[in-house]
Amino acid sequence: MRTFVKLLIALALGLPVGAMAQSPPSEYQLKAAFLLNFARYAEWPAMPAGTLRICLLGRDPFGAALASLEHRQVQGRDVRIILLGSVAQAVSCQLLFISDSEERRSATLLRSLEGSPVLTVSDMEGFVDEGGGIGFVLVDDRIRFDINYAVIQREGMKLSAQLLRLARRVVGTEAGR
Repeated sequence: MRTFVKLLIALALGLPVGAMAQSPPSEYQLKAAFLLNFARYAEWPAMPAGTLRICLLGRDPFGAALASLEHRQVQGRDVRIILLGSVAQAVSCQLLFISDSEERRSATLLRSLEGSPVLTVSDMEGFVDEGGGIGFVLVDDRIRFDINYAVIQREGMKLSAQLLRLARRVVGTEAGR
């Protein structure tokens, strides 16, 4: 499993597979790779032809790691990275990373996106319990993620069974995990 995750990260970042063994990627390089893979294993009810928009709201903790995803291919679409000035712009995004600089207003931001098929992702503590789609968590110095499946379904999106199995915790399902 660990080798599979390293391979996915190397492929997402466009690194030679051997580069992962030489120097470990930073936390936000890994999170950028996860964002790309979340997009690969998600389905939206309607997507514009040609592009998949990965957006960032708030302070940018990624730096060049997020920019390196620009023009990659996901589901036959070119990835575009968009730095947003307001949440109103987020409705045109497929995936939205909400930076921890937006923590004070995160509940308001999430409510404003209700009814929009935008996959919300953040590394704020308790993000999925607050109504976010996918929340990064650190467990034993490893990046993991939780999924709020009820929110994702409510907005008309679907996640692959593979992605659901990799999650540390899935909330909002009948069976739970």
